[in-house]
Order: sequence, then structure tokens, then C-alpha cells
Amino acid sequence: MKPESFDLTIEQMFEFRRMQDAAADISQEQALELLVQASRLLMIKSNVIRDLMRQAPLEPLVKHSQAQNLACHLNH
Repeated sequence: MKPESFDLTIEQMFEFRRMQDAAADISQEQALELLVQASRLLMIKSNVIRDLMRQAPLEPLVKHSQAQNLACHLNH
């Protein structure tokens, strides 16, 4: 995975900043409830990604003969 995969997009940075500003105006109890809800959503997201990965076709992106040719060229 590329290191830049962990960077936020401009839009995400803007939304993150909006969330930070909004968090300053809520109670500790509300913040805790939001944290619990966000944790649950992240768990659901992980489950969905895992399920999608299980359903993904396992066909190679390159044909077997193409892979053999590539390997042959790399070995010489």
C-alpha cells in the first residue's frame, strides 16, 4: 500500500476541521456517544470490506502465459 493512502484529501481535511470545530461545542457525554457510534461504524465498514474481498473474483490480472513471459524476461 502506498504511504499517500494514509493522507486525507483536501475535502476530507476540510470535513475533519469542521468536525473539530463542532466537537468544541458539545458536552463530554455527547462526545462519548459520538465516539461509540463512530467505533461501531468503523467495525461495520471493516465487515463490509472483508465481505467484499471474499466475494471478489480471484482471477489473475494477467494471463498465465503473459506472466510466464514476464518472468522469463526478468530472469535474463
